[in-house]
Amino acid sequence: MILKVRLLLSLTAVAVTMSLSGCGHYVCSSGATFGGSCTSSGGGINQGGGGTTSASAFAFAVDTAGTIDGYTLDATNSVFGPTAGYTAPVIPTQDDGSGMVVAQKKYLYVGIPSTFQVFGYSVDSNGGLTALSGSPFGANYLSTAVGTKNMITNPAGTFLFVLSGVSNQIYVYQIGSSGSLSVVSGSPFTIPFLGANLAIDGLGKYLYITQNLGSHTGLQMAAYSISSSGGLTAVQGSPFAYPMWEVAADPTGKYLIGATGRTLSVNGMDDFHLYVFSIQQSGSNAGALTQVSGSPFTTVYSPYGIAMQPNSTGNLVYSFSINDTDTGYNAVEGFSLDSTTGSLTALSQSPFSGISDGFWGQIDQSGAYLFVYGGVLNNGTVTADLGAMNIGTGGALTEPTSQLTLPTSGFWTVTDPQ
Repeated sequence: MILKVRLLLSLTAVAVTMSLSGCGHYVCSSGATFGGSCTSSGGGINQGGGGTTSASAFAFAVDTAGTIDGYTLDATNSVFGPTAGYTAPVIPTQDDGSGMVVAQKKYLYVGIPSTFQVFGYSVDSNGGLTALSGSPFGANYLSTAVGTKNMITNPAGTFLFVLSGVSNQIYVYQIGSSGSLSVVSGSPFTIPFLGANLAIDGLGKYLYITQNLGSHTGLQMAAYSISSSGGLTAVQGSPFAYPMWEVAADPTGKYLIGATGRTLSVNGMDDFHLYVFSIQQSGSNAGALTQVSGSPFTTVYSPYGIAMQPNSTGNLVYSFSINDTDTGYNAVEGFSLDSTTGSLTALSQSPFSGISDGFWGQIDQSGAYLFVYGGVLNNGTVTADLGAMNIGTGGALTEPTSQLTLPTSGFWTVTDPQ
């Protein structure tokens, strides 16, 4: 039987041997073997210089064989594969990470809990990685992650926020002009519970943290204002009694979209809704959350994860889910967010059949491409896949490329070329 694996989102303090404790990886569809870096018989996707393809976006993934693998999406020519001429940086083996994020389209950071380090790299215009000065950076608070968004940056990419997996704390770093990390004054900041996932409003003013009670559940959200130097101050009324597991911010800074993450096959309960919160814009309780009229909004499936368009005109939300028998994923659902009322309306073709599905999605900075990850346990072997979709008019999804099958499980991220 083929069993869809819940990966890192379903982990508890006791790791399940075959779970993918750091969601997100790809295996090359062009001949890579498990446990090795991705290569292809054709040498990968060309990045100009006489080639016939060009980069629309880059993807990076932790490979537990001890590398960070690199991939290129060429949407114009409908190609998604290993990046040509890519030299995979070496990292500790048998560790699929505890977070991965790109700042300013040019700096990549990945947490490696087995050695308590954050590795940092500069990303060149061809999708290559070069270690930053001072990398790896010590991070003795890291542990196996329980969420997919426990390492994030603010929209400007000037601060890095990392949840501690072993204490009620969050660490904040300033990202220097060369990508170097320096601890912000006052960091680490104490939070009222063990955190699961992070989100920052679209204007970079407020940080939101969901709670980890185990089994992919939480009962509260904490909120903090972010100072110009990266310091955190609790918002009045925080923590808020909203049982969200994962949240995503709209680019205007007005709304936060949330999912409880409740799924029958994971924690014994489905929740067929997405929740929308308005963010108080001013006053003594600026940053506070209030559900908008009509929230929660009904979904076809029980959302396990969500992704929101990050670009300035984006208003699209996509949700990802696991079926109730834990044997597969449901189709991706899509919604438009009303910028005036905060209401969600299902897109006309949603749910989207005939394209990649999964439990974890990311949208590139331009808002033009949705990447969806899923994992499978088949006869004792874990296989992870990544699909790349074009986001068309009205939020319609099409998949002009083949899925990538990744060498191992592990954290992943995407970025547009500089």
